[in-house]
Amino acid sequence: MAQVTLTVNGRNYDVTCDDGQESQLQELAAELDGRVQQLVRSVGQPGEARLLLLAGLLMVDEMRGLRANGSGEAATTSSTSSPADGASEDESQAELLGAVADHIETLVARHRDV
Repeated sequence: MAQVTLTVNGRNYDVTCDDGQESQLQELAAELDGRVQQLVRSVGQPGEARLLLLAGLLMVDEMRGLRANGSGEAATTSSTSSPADGASEDESQAELLGAVADHIETLVARHRDV
């Protein structure tokens, strides 16, 4: 077993993985960190756990959308986007984040009633 240190939002996480999987985990962590940094630019630093939760929810929502559309390509807002797209991407991310937050609040309210 190998151990790799992943950095997300400036914080290091030591993760154990199978030998040879270190570079793949580092690539995945880099993409997650990019998503987290986009959230930080949109909503600030609401806390490590909340940022990771929101980034995960956004990524799962994107995966569901890709599955529903049958698309093999992700319409990501990764760091490869051009600077001219920055403002509209921030607005789209903020809108998506708001929709996800509303959905989470609905789920939480539903579970409180149970």
